[in-house]
Amino acid sequence: MYKELGILSTVLSAVRLLDDNIPAQTLSVFLAVAKNEGIGIGELATKCGLADSSASRNVAALSDWHWLKRPGLGLVEVRSDRMDVRKKTVWLTPKGKKLAEQLVAILGGDHA
Repeated sequence: MYKELGILSTVLSAVRLLDDNIPAQTLSVFLAVAKNEGIGIGELATKCGLADSSASRNVAALSDWHWLKRPGLGLVEVRSDRMDVRKKTVWLTPKGKKLAEQLVAILGGDHA
């Protein structure tokens, strides 16, 4: 059990290098996007147990521009769906993919 807690601590330390105050909710949204690239905002909200507006705010914090009008983390990007431009999908940026790969490596492999 204590080994697993050490691994979790290492994962959190890797994330905190990007933002020392990243909320758990924002980290949850990042992990859901990493596992489900191309996910829509509504589905992301459902997976994370959030309102659509909360999911959108967390996506903004993870993107290039935070909803509080300051730079975001640059880990995800939002794209318009090709079939329905009203629908927005969320994808990892190269920086986001690198972080996801680092987290998987810390955990010791593919934990799908």
